[in-house]
Amino acid sequence: MARRFHYYNVFITHNSSATRLYFTDFLDKIKSINWQNRIRKINYHPTALFDLTVPNQDQMCRIASIGKYRQQIKPYIGDINSDKAQMIQNDIIEMVTFVAAPLQRTVLFEYNFYGSKVKDIEEYFNSFFSVNDPRNNWQVVFLPIDSNRSIADIKASNDIKELSIKINAGNNTFTQLLERSQAPNQKNSLFGTLMSTSNLIKQETDAPVIDISFGKGRKRKINLDTKEILGLIELLDIDNNESVQSCKVTFRNSTTGKNETLELKNVGILNDVVLEGDNGNHGWEFIGDKILEKYISKNRPRSNEFAGRGIKFIDSELPRLNTVPRERYSVPVQSGRRTDLEGDPA
Repeated sequence: MARRFHYYNVFITHNSSATRLYFTDFLDKIKSINWQNRIRKINYHPTALFDLTVPNQDQMCRIASIGKYRQQIKPYIGDINSDKAQMIQNDIIEMVTFVAAPLQRTVLFEYNFYGSKVKDIEEYFNSFFSVNDPRNNWQVVFLPIDSNRSIADIKASNDIKELSIKINAGNNTFTQLLERSQAPNQKNSLFGTLMSTSNLIKQETDAPVIDISFGKGRKRKINLDTKEILGLIELLDIDNNESVQSCKVTFRNSTTGKNETLELKNVGILNDVVLEGDNGNHGWEFIGDKILEKYISKNRPRSNEFAGRGIKFIDSELPRLNTVPRERYSVPVQSGRRTDLEGDPA
């Protein structure tokens, strides 16, 4: 299965100044912390750095996996040759693979729709820094590396073919978005109709994730007006609203004359794909190897991007890390047999 990954610069900052410290050295220290203290609650989900490997392709780099636990709304397992289905009792882990290239100050994050988002991973790593001394403010900062593609390509097109939106109606921000869409000046607009339809589907099916697509067809009574679609995208506030998990636009590129599909949730972030046409179910180490292989084969694209940001580096030593999580990040870890997973296996 094809896997997409995004390019980010990474810095360890001290009092908002970028240090010369390497992110890979920081990762090695996090991995040395015991599991009970390494797992932390981030955005309501237990999250942890699972493992690190040193790739043969470049032993300065690190391939790592960070997992987010899903402890509710679990899927079923079964066999396609029968009608039997069994609920999963154990925790579900949504894994995200990433590759850290220290000399280029670059991290390549696999995109997993259900996995931790980059801002959550950033918060996870920052939870290991002390906040007791305001004069010593340490942070890990991920900055997206810009792509040459942007929403400007859609604005220049007069031929939008399709719009596909994935909404998580179970997210807390969905209610806020719904209320805003039902204001008198929006209720009968495309925005208001889309949100009220999503809410109706949620109420009638109890489905947390809703996919809505609409596009051109011979029997369509309305056209996909570019201005109206762009207005809808702006109102959805997709970059800041977590209930909107995906927003894809298929349009005719006015420059190339070809139909293109652009995912607006991460629009403008440099990205690439590995394992195209591969139907295997591969582990995170294999995915990481393929991401690094692609990165190296393309001569480490935009490897000096951080130099163009005008950043001045300072010398510093990594502080002592907060090995015991603060209360807001603490995750109770049981020892011995877990009784909360026991239930009727039928």
